[in-house]
Amino acid sequence: MTENNRLNKVDVLSIYFDNVTLIEMREHIKQFFLKDSIENLFIVTANPEIVDYATENEDYRNLINDADYVIPDGTGIVKAARILNTPLKERVPGIELTEACLKIANANHQKVFLLGANNEVVTKAVEKLSVQYPNIHFDFHHGFFDLTDEMVLKQVTDFNPDYVFVGMGYPRQEKWIEKHAHRFQQTVMMGVGGSIEVFSGTKKRAPLLFRRLNLEWVYRLLIDWKRIGRMKAIPKFLLKVFKMKFRK
Repeated sequence: MTENNRLNKVDVLSIYFDNVTLIEMREHIKQFFLKDSIENLFIVTANPEIVDYATENEDYRNLINDADYVIPDGTGIVKAARILNTPLKERVPGIELTEACLKIANANHQKVFLLGANNEVVTKAVEKLSVQYPNIHFDFHHGFFDLTDEMVLKQVTDFNPDYVFVGMGYPRQEKWIEKHAHRFQQTVMMGVGGSIEVFSGTKKRAPLLFRRLNLEWVYRLLIDWKRIGRMKAIPKFLLKVFKMKFRK
């Protein structure tokens, strides 16, 4: 990323976020497909866990900052930006951006590849999404494979998708995209975390009240206590943000 590009972004612990709304991102994606180009569009949906991990892993931090868009997928990111006096317009939930992409794909009769979750879950996700978006041509593969597996890569590239949504958790999903992006042309590529499970119906999004109060993370913790270990990243992240603020 050049210095000029960084000037137009919001720095949260050396991760450079695009200050965009969901509506603006939807327009960017629409415009992307109107161009005559072979370039891909790599989108990272970064939450506090991802940023905390990236602060301690330089290669992953550089990978994220080389993406075309880094969007604030987490209330903690928006709050951190406000604490640092560089506010972001809004939180852009990754699952809602994925849904926006699916609506565009359905309108344009495009091809979508889902890569992630286990075989049963991703199969259910495609079954449900095919009913909801009948004009999309879907293909899929589970996420339990070695990142260097050429057979999986061949399946994805042979499909010639317009979108590849990789739901294998960070940093794995972004590493797969970075490693193989050069094998695709004019493809939107995005890590979508647990969105495939939500699309399959095996996991539910937080009720609207939790979402409006920016407490979606609380709901996820209430229904899945195994996440408590991952929640340790949030106080670490906030501590780093306040340290950054006082250094400034």
